[in-house]
Amino acid sequence: MAKLPRRKCKSCGQWFHPSRGGQIVCSYECAAAYGKVQTEKARQRAQQQEKRKRQEEARADRQQTRARKLALKTRNDWKREAQAAFNRYVRLRDAGQPCISCGALPAPKFGGTMDCGHYHTRGARPWLAFNLHNTAAQCVRCNRDKAGAQKAFEQGLIDRIGPDKVEALNCNNTPRKFDIEYFKRIKSIFTRKVRSLERRRACHQEAA
Repeated sequence: MAKLPRRKCKSCGQWFHPSRGGQIVCSYECAAAYGKVQTEKARQRAQQQEKRKRQEEARADRQQTRARKLALKTRNDWKREAQAAFNRYVRLRDAGQPCISCGALPAPKFGGTMDCGHYHTRGARPWLAFNLHNTAAQCVRCNRDKAGAQKAFEQGLIDRIGPDKVEALNCNNTPRKFDIEYFKRIKSIFTRKVRSLERRRACHQEAA
């Protein structure tokens, strides 16, 4: 019988002449060592597969939990979240500008000293709650303690956006009722706007 061509041992790396086809190790010692290595590799693969399985199950659980929470959200929940995203954008848009009513500059205070003020209040004209012309950064004192300081707010808007746009706000008397899908869009739009504005400002600060 012809001698089989030599090959390299899968365990020790030495060249040897196999005594039978399919032999991949040169000795019993190397066979035992190679078997241990393969057993360890199989154990690690099994652990990785189990880890991936747990991660997939956890991801599925999170998705189900998120879906359940979304299903339980009411119209008021979506409205509140949409308003929060919108207000945050307005405060960020007007960051560093003085109060629209009294002209006070924002104080360097934790949590901020500026609100998103509404010229026509959300209670009086809720259909203008998400109108960017109807809103501006307003100090907490004017917005909360002075009932919005409406006359001063109006003059501040006239100076900032012009009398025609303010008059358009004053003439906007047609009520609108927003549904959940509208609130979802508002939240999504202004969340993206906030992120974009934050990124741009971070880039400007780095460049400076």
